[in-house]
Amino acid sequence: MADARSADVGAQVADTGPYPADLVLRHGRVITMDPYRRIVVDGTIVVHAGRISWVGPDRLRPATAAPERDLGGAVVHPGLVDAHVHTGTETIRGLAPKGAGDWDTVEEVAFRGKTPADEELAATLSAMDMVSSGTTLFADTGGSVHLDATVRGLTAVGIRGIPGHMIVDIPQDGVLAEAVTDTEACLDRLRTQLDDHPWQPHARIRAAVTLVGMGLDSDALLVAAARLAAERDVPLIMHQSWSPAEVDASLAAHGVRPVIHLGDLGILGPRTTLVHMIQTDQSERDLVVGSGTSLVHCPSASLRRAKGAMREGRFPELVASGATVALGSDGLSGPRDLPRQAYLAAMVFRELRGELPTLSGEQVLEMATLHGARALGMADEVGSIEVGKRADLVIHATDRPQSVPAFDDPVDWLVFYAGARTVDTVVIDGDVVYDKGRFTRFDQDGVLAAVAAQARTHQRAIGPDRYAHWPLLH
Repeated sequence: MADARSADVGAQVADTGPYPADLVLRHGRVITMDPYRRIVVDGTIVVHAGRISWVGPDRLRPATAAPERDLGGAVVHPGLVDAHVHTGTETIRGLAPKGAGDWDTVEEVAFRGKTPADEELAATLSAMDMVSSGTTLFADTGGSVHLDATVRGLTAVGIRGIPGHMIVDIPQDGVLAEAVTDTEACLDRLRTQLDDHPWQPHARIRAAVTLVGMGLDSDALLVAAARLAAERDVPLIMHQSWSPAEVDASLAAHGVRPVIHLGDLGILGPRTTLVHMIQTDQSERDLVVGSGTSLVHCPSASLRRAKGAMREGRFPELVASGATVALGSDGLSGPRDLPRQAYLAAMVFRELRGELPTLSGEQVLEMATLHGARALGMADEVGSIEVGKRADLVIHATDRPQSVPAFDDPVDWLVFYAGARTVDTVVIDGDVVYDKGRFTRFDQDGVLAAVAAQARTHQRAIGPDRYAHWPLLH
């Protein structure tokens, strides 16, 4: 392996072009996440037609004149992948109960009576939060009431995303009534989103088969949805094993735990991604690993609501066993800040177990990039900085207190210190969508003003002091 690596590196260094170029980024510290996990200490990235056409030490010759940026030693890494997001709850975040109860009230205000304009605004804000934190690709596990409006908001920002309708055919307390419909109508919604937003290489916005899961989708719907995902060659993504109640319900109804039941239905496999997966036993984890099913670990959502992802989850073991374990920021329980999820995944297991490390900085960065791309069916397009892949790049600032000191190996600096605080510029498909802390494709200030106005509406609906523990003086 060492000889192969040396030969590969030597060939890359010797081959200096010329190369076609639309954008040239020079003098960056490039965390490639390529198969050898190379870090180019003084590197150049060449972008052409939305893809990486060259990456390596700074000594190439572009074939044509192209805009160049001297990054001055800035850290560059692949765009991050937030594998589980609910874009529709952003305009109510921060207004929430302090304890375990009454979350349904907040979610009801966030969803009930939502207009297309509300949905578009929430999606725009969510995408802004993600991009400004370094995320370039996300998946929403079926959270849209007005999917077309969601897509408009995402498209305005320029993010790469997999949104979807809310798909539920089993009514349950706390579930938005408007989302519940019969099995065939649910399948019609899935077919429509796949038709309207096809899985095509040039498309930033694509649809997968997205289900709510967690016992809210019937066996008939699950089986038909899996068949549809196979027919369309797209991922199937759903929540699973978020709470002990799901396990109890599955044992009562089927005599087996939930993931075992999914296996019996033929749902598991490399096309399937299960989100949360907190309440699992060893037999379920073995089945996940053996089937090639992907998982999404959402640290802050669980920590905020004391669900047990760190106390009871076995994500370090799953990573060690070779499972694909992506990271997600989820909904209003936390921010759309994937570097924070990586930090929590690396830190909290250590404290609870008294082991150092349980997940290293390198491992959680893999989870935030390569694992996320695999979990969302896009490993051949994103997740690393390699020739031929999409030019989804994050460039960090060099002039902030958090930017220094700068070392040749920036991984621990990125994971444990800087996080999202130094994100400066974000490129998606070769398009600079966020530049020096400002969005480039829309009226950023207008969106923020609209969010502020809607926040006042939400506060009136819930009551400004409903969750306040301290007096509010006006």
